[in-house]
Amino acid sequence: MKIDYEYLSKIRRAVALYTKRKTSNILDGDFHSVHRGRSMEFDDLKEYTYGDDVHDIDWKSSSRMGSILVRRYETSRRHNVMFICDRGLKMLGDTTSGESKAELMMMTFGTLAYIVGRNGADFALSYSGSTHATTSIFKSGTDHLESLLYDYEKSVDSDSTVSLTDTIKEVLNTVHKRMIIFILTDIEGLSELDPGIVRSITDNNDLMIINIEDAFLTGDQVFDSDLKVYERFFLSHSKALHEEEVRQRQEIIDGVSHTCKQLRAAMTTISKQEDIIESVIALLERYRNGYYG
Repeated sequence: MKIDYEYLSKIRRAVALYTKRKTSNILDGDFHSVHRGRSMEFDDLKEYTYGDDVHDIDWKSSSRMGSILVRRYETSRRHNVMFICDRGLKMLGDTTSGESKAELMMMTFGTLAYIVGRNGADFALSYSGSTHATTSIFKSGTDHLESLLYDYEKSVDSDSTVSLTDTIKEVLNTVHKRMIIFILTDIEGLSELDPGIVRSITDNNDLMIINIEDAFLTGDQVFDSDLKVYERFFLSHSKALHEEEVRQRQEIIDGVSHTCKQLRAAMTTISKQEDIIESVIALLERYRNGYYG
């Protein structure tokens, strides 16, 4: 995919189409996690972990204790938002509306990060690298978002041997913060989200899942991005194969939705850019009000 340095301006224009009433208070109210952030009120010290702000290091206490310690501050407003974005050759495909999956993934992540950043949250991005997950620090601001967009865009549709599940596990093992976690994936990624991995997230964090909807494998001019060939007409137009594909997809979505209801998570599906803002705001409001699944 050709690198496009206009994502941030596109996102700003898209958000500007909606009233401040819809986007300015998107993170108001308590989520079920206890989030920490920066304010004037000192809380305690903890050992430094990846993602902590180096400006919070208490050097005197660190020297005295023999390990690096950081200061923590209580706040009722500042959230730590982690975006775990799927990637790989599968992003070369399209959605059911005919839009590029990679483009829609980029715009969904960027739009949501821009909105939560405007509401005072620190955000970070994690995605699979060649041998392990690539995870950024928590920061806010458009410069931070622009940097994450550029880095992620370079690899969003290239191959990776690290699975979505492995990326999630690495985030949970290395980032010891209470977070609001957004997983952005597709139907293949949803199939990996069994109750065990979802529970490992929701034990200490808030979880919302966004499904970037895949185009069906049946229909006109179906291209196999793995084999680099178009599917044979008699297969791509098979009514029986299409019905089976629909059934299997719905089975995966129903399974994840059931798991979400049990473990206090929420999910939505997006297939085109014009639906991004309405869908993510509805997802946040539904989750905050206790409507899971």
